[in-house]
Amino acid sequence: MENEYLIKLKSALKEKVAIYIDAANLEQSVRDMWVNPKDIPNELKHIPANKLRWSVDYKKLKIFFKSVGVLVFIRFYSADFESKSHFNFRYFLRKNLKFLLNTKPLKRYYDHTDINPHRKANFDVEIATDATFNMSKYDTFILFSGDCDFEYLLKFLRGHGKLTVVFSRSGHVAKELPPACHQYFDITDFRSEILQITPKAKNPIPNGMGPRS
Repeated sequence: MENEYLIKLKSALKEKVAIYIDAANLEQSVRDMWVNPKDIPNELKHIPANKLRWSVDYKKLKIFFKSVGVLVFIRFYSADFESKSHFNFRYFLRKNLKFLLNTKPLKRYYDHTDINPHRKANFDVEIATDATFNMSKYDTFILFSGDCDFEYLLKFLRGHGKLTVVFSRSGHVAKELPPACHQYFDITDFRSEILQITPKAKNPIPNGMGPRS
């Protein structure tokens, strides 16, 4: 039996669907999710819940959205962590899942300490530019991010007849986004469809790495 959120999503989607993923924002919000013992698959029940974590399963994500709408493309925006594992992950997204990737090096900000500088790679401009440039290719714009900077883009797309949908997490989404889009969904309500539970890594992976299943 379909849950109410899935029914709501299916009724909201309009014709051709394009997905834009702000990887760092998405994965950080998912990483902080609590693992309910009831959600743990049988093969992992021998591991305590506090030793497990949620992560995005990008293969499941693509299969799910192909099943509920006419998916035309998924664009994925992530920092380049310049590691072999992250290269392999990006190769998997590009070659196996046919994602359209946009990456750039992390920028270091030394406003904290020289030893441990703040690092990030923002893609607000790239996502907004690509979404605007490709407007003729989709009818529904789905954004995975909770960043307040996308408020203007959502309002712009709505003004041009696009249906706008945002996926983020309660507590991780800017208050400006839900009112700016047609539909807002909490990722937690779609954890069975697009996420997976995995053991916590001894050395946490950086934002944008993602699982490769």
